[in-house]
Amino acid sequence: MKTKTKWRLGIYLFILAAICVLIGQSWSREHQRRRLPEPMRQTIEENHRIGKMKQKIKVTGRRAIAVYYPHLGSAEIDANIEAAVKEAIEKFEQENQGVEGLCTLYADYESYELNERYGSVQISFERTGAINMKEVRAWTFDLQQDRLIRFSDLFSEEGMKHLAFLMRSFLTTLAPETAGSDYEVDENVLINDKAELYLGEDELRVVLPPQTLAAQSEELIAVIPLNKVIGYVDEDTRNLLGLQTHGRIIDPTRPMVAMTYDDGPNRQVTPVILDALKEHNGAATFFVLGSRVANHKDIVARMLEEGSEVGNHTFGHVDLTKQSSQGILDQFGATWDAIAEAGSLDRQELLVRPTYGAYNDTLKKTSPYPLILWSIDTRDWAHQNADKSVDEVMREVQDGDIILMHDMYEPTAQASVRVIEWLSEKGYQLVTVSELFEARGIQLEPGKTYNCAYPPADRSASRK
Repeated sequence: MKTKTKWRLGIYLFILAAICVLIGQSWSREHQRRRLPEPMRQTIEENHRIGKMKQKIKVTGRRAIAVYYPHLGSAEIDANIEAAVKEAIEKFEQENQGVEGLCTLYADYESYELNERYGSVQISFERTGAINMKEVRAWTFDLQQDRLIRFSDLFSEEGMKHLAFLMRSFLTTLAPETAGSDYEVDENVLINDKAELYLGEDELRVVLPPQTLAAQSEELIAVIPLNKVIGYVDEDTRNLLGLQTHGRIIDPTRPMVAMTYDDGPNRQVTPVILDALKEHNGAATFFVLGSRVANHKDIVARMLEEGSEVGNHTFGHVDLTKQSSQGILDQFGATWDAIAEAGSLDRQELLVRPTYGAYNDTLKKTSPYPLILWSIDTRDWAHQNADKSVDEVMREVQDGDIILMHDMYEPTAQASVRVIEWLSEKGYQLVTVSELFEARGIQLEPGKTYNCAYPPADRSASRK
């Protein structure tokens, strides 16, 4: 009986000791947490959608570490995350040996659940001390199979080539004062798994750690709208991962044309065109006159909201070939200012349509923007006959064309409704000028003139 009592007493003492250890550890963590600088005590909890949050907190003298990261219960994925956290802490401690003054390492994370099986995590590290640096690590994973998803799991080599091309327009560094757009991205960076992947609700992020590219000292990240690349992911993979996008999906394997409109907006005409585009899941590029924007801000805002593109057709429809360099820049600047008051241009290319399609060496040397011409001219402004405009398109159109119309005339509205419906029935995608050239892998350059974007075999005809 005494033996049983001793045995029970031993168990009780062991449990009590364990409870005391846990309480002590909890008190120690909370004590350490209270010693952190105020901004490091908080996490953005609404971003913690997957897994259970873990933390590594340590305050020693003037050094403070607070790293928050997820535990997913998946061996390989958790091992990758833990290794990244360990590496960041070791790097921080090595950098700041013997450094006086406050040194901090803070990290928080965001995660996104694609579905019950697939998800993504991004941890953002910020170091201050001997080196002030922001870094990002990212993972997309299959929880069911306990493995990481690579770019090669999503894209063919052709798809990765296109993704690398797109990244030029979306690359930025984590340091706001440094621009990353001058870097050339080779698809081998993606093929060889040197880049890291994060899939969000409506975006794909590519993280390029330092030295991934030649002469690269900053960490680069590209945040690309998902609808620009999802067309390169085969449908079975899209469905498996639950990839969805609220924008239009552009399929680079299908024919496409860019419908463009000059001289508007017009309250009677432009909304009719926008209605037809919306009905057929299309978009167009509207080269507006800056002088007309102030009284049509709602229409310009709608263009941008529904995925169309707003370009520059000068402020007062002046002949740019008769302007000085300063006069050209004044026309462009006044028009961009007017458009910016109606809606944000942050997510689109800035394009110019020269009035009358006229250009000279002065314009080409002066323009900071690509000069967009056309391959099909409906001459709607001259005849103002819907049938003639429709016939011109039906007779001439081919994959990669840029079609010229003017959203100032009611017959143009009638023709547009018919043309948009006919093109859609024939399998053409109705895209913006920027989307057309992106899909063809053509980088638009300032001062260059472009009149079409034919498929690669005929690409020599696409630029003058």
